[in-house]
Amino acid sequence: MHGRSPILGSHLKLTIFGLTLSSAWGNGHATPYRALLRALKRLGHQVTFYEKDVPYYARRRDFTQCDYAKLVLYPDWTSVRRWALAEAADSDVVITGSYLPEGARINDEILALAQPLRVFYDLDTPVTLGALESDPASVGYLEAGQIPAFDAFLSFTGGAVLDELEQHWGARR
Repeated sequence: MHGRSPILGSHLKLTIFGLTLSSAWGNGHATPYRALLRALKRLGHQVTFYEKDVPYYARRRDFTQCDYAKLVLYPDWTSVRRWALAEAADSDVVITGSYLPEGARINDEILALAQPLRVFYDLDTPVTLGALESDPASVGYLEAGQIPAFDAFLSFTGGAVLDELEQHWGARR
């Protein structure tokens, strides 16, 4: 981990795979990601954000680059997989997020990495848990068995849902 400890908060390298950073149109993901990444930059951390380049966000994109993170827009996972996994393996922290296209597949590959701290960031926890309960196959960005494999599970929601994540779904932190 580059001789740095994520727990001590020294300058970290983070790789994030999320729904979107570049477009705030029709989703609640871009705004929290932007605030989080700006704060991380102010603290001296280096962030790369991978976003699948999909037509409905591309038509309403706010930017293709920003000063607080390296934004990588990719056409499909296969085309960027090798490079992205190499960067993730060289990171201190790797985060995947809810509604990430091909997320369950990407999670499997991230969870197979030995070095980085592996985190899932769920900006849609009530929707995610509801879908896992009713039709686990419908949640393309997360499988129930992946939850306990992550080093940490971050939720946009608080309260009893956090207890449910630990007690029912096996989230470690």
